[in-house]
Amino acid sequence: MVTSPPQFSDISNHWAEIPIRRLALRNLISGYPDQTFRPDGTITRAEFAVLMANAFPNAKPVRPAMSFVDVPSSYWAYKPVTWAYERGFFSGYPDGTFQPIQPISRVQAIIVLATALGLQPASNTEEILRTYFDDQAQIPDWTRWAVAAAVVSDRMIVNYPTVRLLRPTQNITRGEVAAMLCRVLQIADAVPAQYATWYTGIYDIKGTVTVPFERWRGSGRLMRDIQVLLTPFRLFPPGNWVSGRYDWQTEQALIQFCAFYGLNTMNVGVFDEPFASALLNADPVEFLLAQATDRQKVYNDYLDREAGFDASKLAFLDRGYTSSPYAGEIGQFPARLQQKPDGRTTASLGATAVQTGTNQTVSFKAFPALATIPAIDANGLSFLHPDIQQACVCVGSFVNGDIWTRWFGKNALKPAQQWSATKIIQLLTLVAKANGRAPAANIRDCLVTPRGSLNGNGFYDLAVDLVSYRSLVGSSNSVAAMFKQFFTPTELDGWLKQMTGNGALEFRGRYGEEPLLSAPSLVHQPTKQTLLNSPNTSHVGNNFVSTYDLTRMVAMLGWHLHLPAATRIPSAQWNSLETIVRAMGTDPARYIDVAIETLGLASAIEAPVIISKLGFGRSESRNRTELSYVAFFQFIDKRPRRKGKPGILRTISMALLGAQAAGDANAEARQIDARMAAEVTEIIRRVVTQELV
Repeated sequence: MVTSPPQFSDISNHWAEIPIRRLALRNLISGYPDQTFRPDGTITRAEFAVLMANAFPNAKPVRPAMSFVDVPSSYWAYKPVTWAYERGFFSGYPDGTFQPIQPISRVQAIIVLATALGLQPASNTEEILRTYFDDQAQIPDWTRWAVAAAVVSDRMIVNYPTVRLLRPTQNITRGEVAAMLCRVLQIADAVPAQYATWYTGIYDIKGTVTVPFERWRGSGRLMRDIQVLLTPFRLFPPGNWVSGRYDWQTEQALIQFCAFYGLNTMNVGVFDEPFASALLNADPVEFLLAQATDRQKVYNDYLDREAGFDASKLAFLDRGYTSSPYAGEIGQFPARLQQKPDGRTTASLGATAVQTGTNQTVSFKAFPALATIPAIDANGLSFLHPDIQQACVCVGSFVNGDIWTRWFGKNALKPAQQWSATKIIQLLTLVAKANGRAPAANIRDCLVTPRGSLNGNGFYDLAVDLVSYRSLVGSSNSVAAMFKQFFTPTELDGWLKQMTGNGALEFRGRYGEEPLLSAPSLVHQPTKQTLLNSPNTSHVGNNFVSTYDLTRMVAMLGWHLHLPAATRIPSAQWNSLETIVRAMGTDPARYIDVAIETLGLASAIEAPVIISKLGFGRSESRNRTELSYVAFFQFIDKRPRRKGKPGILRTISMALLGAQAAGDANAEARQIDARMAAEVTEIIRRVVTQELV
């Protein structure tokens, strides 16, 4: 470069004006005889060698000198080129040349500067490059380590005009060199912050360390930290938004987060310690529980997810258990249902609890005796949408080792067609009858055979067909009709009334298909003993039961081991009931899964048990689509453990019947499916917050 006074005629208002002036004042750079600097011009390898000699005068040689055929001793830059080679800043080409007049690229300049600083490769080079540069794929392999190391050093990279575009193979300009060198030499406040990369992370923001707005787009690591931490708050659209970019989606997520926690971060444009502390300590569940109080939004979001579905396959009703994050845990459900709170790591609500919102102390009562209807709070489910026409929820709590309960209802005792949700009744009745004949026989070891035969299909496989609709052996309706064949209509109807005490119910009907076997037998395979034979009686009539009846039956299944003997399903043995529990884990309707997702509970709960049975159909006589859902949900709420307290075991059973009459079967189906998902979400939200207790 030609020596020139530190005043240049062509840098006024240039983005690199300040870096150029700072280096000129230190006599590290110079301009041209016409008093220009030419900030957008290129710089040659020889000129860059001169610059390195000026900037790093104390650098030590690391190798002997080399003679380049195109840099004779008479060449104007012979000494700085030789000096730079000896210090390992530059290398030559295989043909023995240095190519001194060749413009140097941006990535070549970076690797020279990285070598001068003694930077070492980062352990996560590829992650750094993906996080900081949208054009990282263009970075040559042999220089990738240097670029990542330069980012980590926090004292080199400058990208004008777009901080996320490195443009690695483009020739570096003289202005860019000045800006990078100012960062390398740590000349404060010289480089416009919005064009520099910054390696500050969320954990670095404390005390006086802040990150002003102009640094946000270049702070890939910080943005990635923020995106990772905000992801559980479900503030981003579906998909992976952990990119390191400060984009519109991240900005909107930050606005919502800061508004919820009362932070002025987005108003003042500074990430500071209060923001970092709030983000690092915020509870996504607390946030999502609060967001879910906007029930119309929850419903609208669910309805949006029904796009592309129709009455033959719905978004939530037909989601399928194999897609459930808990599918692999179904085998553990029976063992989890045996556990009681130990008082140390897990506790229950006890005999009384304080209801959130009212601060009233409410009392649990012992589980009702057989044939006795408990006291049901008829206003306790008044929050449910009118489309949910009947419902019953039972909240359980351990008291002295037994389950005590509180019951809530909405038209809970009114018998109605509950569609396929009633199919769990004959499963439970069959276990009770079989164990009454042979208490030691595990129904999982039983086959259902044609009368007089020892060959048939396993009870468990048939139960899964009934619940999951997989049709491995038979359709759900034909299997359910077959199980009814083990009883006379009067026997089955009377048994259910004895269990629940609801004399108004009627359980005598079929399921729209002929039984898989009209005269089945139940054979205990290990002993070849026939436990039951069908009376081969036709079932004619209605299956009209209430949501209370269904809630009670699934509660008696889930809480079997924790109920006094006189209140249990008579004769039923737990090892046989375990088979029903596992089968009911395969219900394709995943409303509870969806609620867990929406409320962000996945990371806040452990040992979940989710068993259920759907019912769905369109009634031509009532001219509407109806959906019934019976479920048992138990889990340990881990959140109190953060405060050194035991987790809370929460356990509920529920049944809901919804209806939609929109005049179009597909529209009705989509709307009632979304509505059921929304109302189950609201019930679980209230159970978790103890508004429903």
